[in-house]
Amino acid sequence: MKVRRLVFAATAALGLASSAASAQPRGRLVRIDPWAGVDSGKPVLTSVIEVTQKKALSDLLAPCRDIRSQEAMLSCWSEQYEKPKAQWTPFPLLPNNTRLTVKVGDDTRMARLENHDTWGKAQTQPRIGTAWLIVLDASQGMGGRFRDAREIAHEFVGKMRSSDIADVMIFDDQQVIKHSDWKAFDKRADLVNALNAIQSATGNRGKGRSLFDQVKKMASDGFGTIGNTIPLEKVPMHQAMVVLSNGSGKYDAATSGPGAEAFKEVFRKGRFPEENTALPRQPTPIISIWLPNRGGDIIKTLTQNNDFQFMQSLVDPDTGGFFDVVQEGEGQRKSPVIVDRVRDRFDAMYVVRWRVACLNPSVSQSFELLFENTNPAIAPDASFKDVPMAVDPTRWPIDVDFDKTRKEADANPLYPGGTFRVYGEFCWGSEKQRAKAYFVPAGTKPNPKQTNNRDPRAVQQAIQQLAAQNMIGAAAETTDAYAVFNVPDDEKILEGQGDNAVARVVIGDEKSKRASALDEKTVLTLKASKKPLNWLLIAAIGGGVLVFLILLALLFRGGGNKRRGGAPPAAPPFGGGPGYGGPGYPGGPPGGGYGGGPGYGGGPQGYGRQGYEMGGAAGASSASPYTPPPHVPRADASSAYAPGPRASYAQPTPPTPPAGVPPLIASEAPVGEIRCPHCAMLTMARAGVPNVCFSCGQPIEAGAASTMKGGGSALVHSFPADGRAPRGPASCRARDEFAECIDVAPRGLRSAFGT
Repeated sequence: MKVRRLVFAATAALGLASSAASAQPRGRLVRIDPWAGVDSGKPVLTSVIEVTQKKALSDLLAPCRDIRSQEAMLSCWSEQYEKPKAQWTPFPLLPNNTRLTVKVGDDTRMARLENHDTWGKAQTQPRIGTAWLIVLDASQGMGGRFRDAREIAHEFVGKMRSSDIADVMIFDDQQVIKHSDWKAFDKRADLVNALNAIQSATGNRGKGRSLFDQVKKMASDGFGTIGNTIPLEKVPMHQAMVVLSNGSGKYDAATSGPGAEAFKEVFRKGRFPEENTALPRQPTPIISIWLPNRGGDIIKTLTQNNDFQFMQSLVDPDTGGFFDVVQEGEGQRKSPVIVDRVRDRFDAMYVVRWRVACLNPSVSQSFELLFENTNPAIAPDASFKDVPMAVDPTRWPIDVDFDKTRKEADANPLYPGGTFRVYGEFCWGSEKQRAKAYFVPAGTKPNPKQTNNRDPRAVQQAIQQLAAQNMIGAAAETTDAYAVFNVPDDEKILEGQGDNAVARVVIGDEKSKRASALDEKTVLTLKASKKPLNWLLIAAIGGGVLVFLILLALLFRGGGNKRRGGAPPAAPPFGGGPGYGGPGYPGGPPGGGYGGGPGYGGGPQGYGRQGYEMGGAAGASSASPYTPPPHVPRADASSAYAPGPRASYAQPTPPTPPAGVPPLIASEAPVGEIRCPHCAMLTMARAGVPNVCFSCGQPIEAGAASTMKGGGSALVHSFPADGRAPRGPASCRARDEFAECIDVAPRGLRSAFGT
């Protein structure tokens, strides 16, 4: 007995030394699951996180230190293990202090925490469950311990939850003798039948066995075949292995404490089979229940020490593992407590969902869990490095903010030929050539078999079909927060009529080959309308029509004047012929010339003021020939018109002007601008003589630019021909504004402006 006690004391010391010191609290990524994001059309990763502090095992087993009996010592250990939270302390998850980063090329991007809940409270959510692989040792060496093992297995099956699945394997010294395959909660009766099929331990099938190899193979076969019988969308996000055995390897070197430590590393990675590195990383806890046989002699006790080391070393408390000792006949009593302690640990985990806009373009991803400004400080977890995530990154949807984008479209409906804005968190930055918008034509329905289908080939095929129909809009502006897209000028983008019109849009990234949701349920659907009238174009056309009408009215107005007075004929060659225009302008004195007097084409007195202004009887004879007067040379001897052999022309004597107006001669008449009474346009004119408007070509009476009633001048700007100061009343002469002089204009000018 003394030897047995010493052996177990040494064994216990080895176990205590492995986890003697309390470590700082640490966070641990249990699972990174992309399936929810692929299924929902939103880039949301679901993670399972644990934040705990491991307790010192030496402190836990201290009450059992002085016990001398082997059976009593094992019972004491079992009681300590079964205390609630005996080996761990939970820590709350602080959303504002918890960070998840993802490595994208050379950049590190921060994920955004969407929501979180504890595992125990999230059981009604899809896939929040555990895949239980339960293996029972039915070898000959188990003897009567098999019944206790089966009781514990029944308890695990009986307490399954709605999202749990389980697989029962019963093995002997050489192989699995009963296998239930994976069964969902509603098929748990099949698991019970598998347990009841084997009532006792089997006969000896060999002299030795490697329990280490058997457990490893069953883990690989069990977890590696989940997808064969359970649809992927129903596979739980957590898994655990329950090993019920006496730990006997029959002198196998691998079935030992060191061998179990190596085995533990395989479970920390959670890949089954281990060499398949394409599988995602999923740390898997082991619940190891040691069912020792009663010892008799020293040799058997030494063997049991090895069995104890192996079973205890399988457990990794950091991943949620649990170890307990169940002695003969205690299976039925202890099984509820064991299952409850395991459930307590799992229910303290957190289900955290993250918005992850960008992923590494390769299959392998690197995540790091961080905690900022916590007290006490929580150690991070960087163990998810270069690990596959079991999803092609091209299947990862583009992060479109559906709510904000829809609100924008509700306020500003998109329309053919316009633009629209999409909000979200994008990976293209300012590379706007990467961003594209694809519009689903009206009446197009996705294949019902492809609902939630993120198959890259199906997505690319659909996008190619939309592009072939010109249902594609290039990006006009892009940032990481929003993008502005052009809308095809085609009403095929509109689904529905009036206020019910919508447009269905798929956002694509040409570089990463990713797209937003594509199926009928999750496609981006935005309020739309018909193309609005182009008011700018309409205004321009209206303005053009108005200008045309004004010009047309002016044209007709000028024609009326011609009908009333008759348009003057073309002037005859200078120096002969009747007066300018024949019978005379209406309202003027009788005569054949323009104004009735001798002057331009109307009489022998030549080009003088009298012919333009006063009129006279001398021009009445339209048939008399015009004889040019002799040329009178200028006094300036240097003039180009110096006296010569040619005949000279005598200057006509100007008439006496009205009172108050200084006499003017043609060469001194002020030149300036006057507003035409026909078209209201400014034109150059000489005061006191007839003029012709340069804009409309209509004649302007001499009185319109001559001295007027009240002594004012109708000239807007007056410039004498000889450069001297303007002649005329100072009240008008000194001003530039036409409005200042219009009050003294003659009646004809006022009526022409409607005043």
